[in-house]
Amino acid sequence: MSLLKSVSFGITLCMILTCILDASGQGLANIILIRLNPLLEALLHDPVYTGWLSDKHAFVTNSYFIPLRFPAYLLFIVMAVIIGAVVDLLIYGMKRGLAVAIRGRHHDP
Repeated sequence: MSLLKSVSFGITLCMILTCILDASGQGLANIILIRLNPLLEALLHDPVYTGWLSDKHAFVTNSYFIPLRFPAYLLFIVMAVIIGAVVDLLIYGMKRGLAVAIRGRHHDP
């Protein structure tokens, strides 16, 4: 599978763009980063991880826009790569299984 056709490349590219938009202050990107990522949202509400993922003072004053730090962006991108790789493997497995099934039908008398 070529790199441009892979799901992991597309998802990772979209997530990097989302991180750039969030760092520039776009509110919608912040919603995508936090609310659509259950792991990151759970870590942000855990007092142990809040300090290195976000600015604690801004988190308390404004719960809609949470300024994130670099480790949160890195975690988000790594998760996007992992999810994309799993989807790529599933697609590859389904295509391979379908090809085997089609070849199996042609060999039946």
